[in-house]
Amino acid sequence: MSSLLTPSAFATADVRRTLLDNGLVVLTKEVHTSPIVTTMIWYRVGSRNEELGHTGKSHFLEHMLFKGTDRFKKGQIDLITLKNGGGNNAFTSHDFTAYYFNFASDRWDIALEIEADRMVNCSFEPDEFEAEKKVVIEELKTGLDSPWGLLLQELEASAYKVHPYRNPIVGWLQDVERATVEQQQAYYRKYYQPNNAILVIAGDFDTDRVLANVVRAFSPIPAGAPALPLLLKEPPQRGERRLVVRWRSKVPRLAIAYHAPEIAQQDSYALQVLAVVLAEGKASRLYQRMVEREQSVTFVSAEYGEAKDPTLFHIRAEARGNHSIDDIEASIYDELARVVSEGVTAHELDRAKHQIEAHFILSRERTLDQAILLGQIETLYGLDYIDTYLQRVAAVTTDEVVATSGRFLDENNRTVGRMLSDGSDREEDELETD
Repeated sequence: MSSLLTPSAFATADVRRTLLDNGLVVLTKEVHTSPIVTTMIWYRVGSRNEELGHTGKSHFLEHMLFKGTDRFKKGQIDLITLKNGGGNNAFTSHDFTAYYFNFASDRWDIALEIEADRMVNCSFEPDEFEAEKKVVIEELKTGLDSPWGLLLQELEASAYKVHPYRNPIVGWLQDVERATVEQQQAYYRKYYQPNNAILVIAGDFDTDRVLANVVRAFSPIPAGAPALPLLLKEPPQRGERRLVVRWRSKVPRLAIAYHAPEIAQQDSYALQVLAVVLAEGKASRLYQRMVEREQSVTFVSAEYGEAKDPTLFHIRAEARGNHSIDDIEASIYDELARVVSEGVTAHELDRAKHQIEAHFILSRERTLDQAILLGQIETLYGLDYIDTYLQRVAAVTTDEVVATSGRFLDENNRTVGRMLSDGSDREEDELETD
C-alpha cells in the first residue's frame, strides 16, 4: 500500500491518495465542519463501455446493486441506511457508475462493509432481475415521454456515428428488454473489480483509522483483469447534419450540438468560458438578445461538460409564442459569428471567469459535493486537473475564445435537431373547442 498527500489549492487540499495492493484507489479528505461522512465508490464503467446490442447494462447494474447480497438481503441496504438516519443513492453516466452513502460520523463505517460486499457478492436472483428490468424499462420510457429527453437522444445518436456516446445511458429499449441474468452477471464480473474502482471518503473522521478500516474491508478482494481500453474514435464530421423529431407539443424546440474536445484539453477551458458568456445568467449574450430583446424563447442554454472522450458543446432553446424556429436558429448563429468576428469584451470575459470560480467554490460546501468532485475528476482524468483548473480558466484570453469558437462552433461540425408538433396537439385543441 502506498500513500501520498496531494499538494493543492482549494478542492484537493489535504486529500490523501492511497493505492491498495489490489489496485483500489482510495481518496480521503477530512472535513470537520459538520459531523457527517460521505462514502462514495466509483467504477470506471458507463455506457461508453457497452457493446452494440447490449446497451443499458451499466445503468441496469446500478439498479441491481441495491437488490441485495448473501449478507445484506433484499431491502436491507435501504433499511440500514434509514435506521441510521442516513441517505444513499447512485447514478450512471457515459463514463462511470457511482454509489454513495451519507451518515453521521459516529455510524458511517457500515458503508464500507456494504460497498466491499456488493463489489463481489451482488445477488442476481432471476425473479428480482425480471422485476427490476420492468422498473428500468419504465424509467427508460418515462425519459422518452419528455420532449427534451427524446430530442437529445436523437441528437446524440446523429452527432456520433461510431463512438458509444451515441447510445443513451439507459440503453436502447430493445437491448434492455432482451437482457439476461447471465449477460448482466458477466458484465458485473468484468468491471466491478477493485483495480477498476475509486473509493472516496470525505467528512468528519480520522484518516489513519479510516484507512485501516478500508484495508480490512477491501484488501481481501483480489484484483481483476485490467479493463481493455476503448479503441473506438469518432471520425471528423464533414458537414452539417439535421433531423426533425415529431412530438405531441406545439412548442418548437431546438437543440444544436458541436463536436468538442475531452477534459483537460487546452480548448476545453475556452469553451467553458464561452458557454457562460453565451447563456449563463441574465447578462449573457443569448439571454439578452433572445429572451429580453427579441422575446423569441422562454429559455436558452449553452453547455460544455467535461468527458473522458471528445464530447459535445450543446446549445438549446425553446420557442415562445408564435416565433419562428428559423429565426431562433438564425439568432444563435449570428451571435456565434459575432464572437468570432468581434471577440468578447473584457467585462464579459471577467464576468464569465468569476461565475465559474464562484460556482466551483460555492457548490463544494457539502461533503457529498466534494466527494463527487474528487471521484469524478479522478475517474475522468486525475486530481491534478482540479489543482490547475481555476488557474487555467483565469488564463483564458479573448483571442483563445475567438479561435476556439471558430474552430469548433462551425456549421460543418454541428448537428441540429428540431422538435416540432406531430399534429396531435391540434386535434386536442379542436376537441377542447367543441
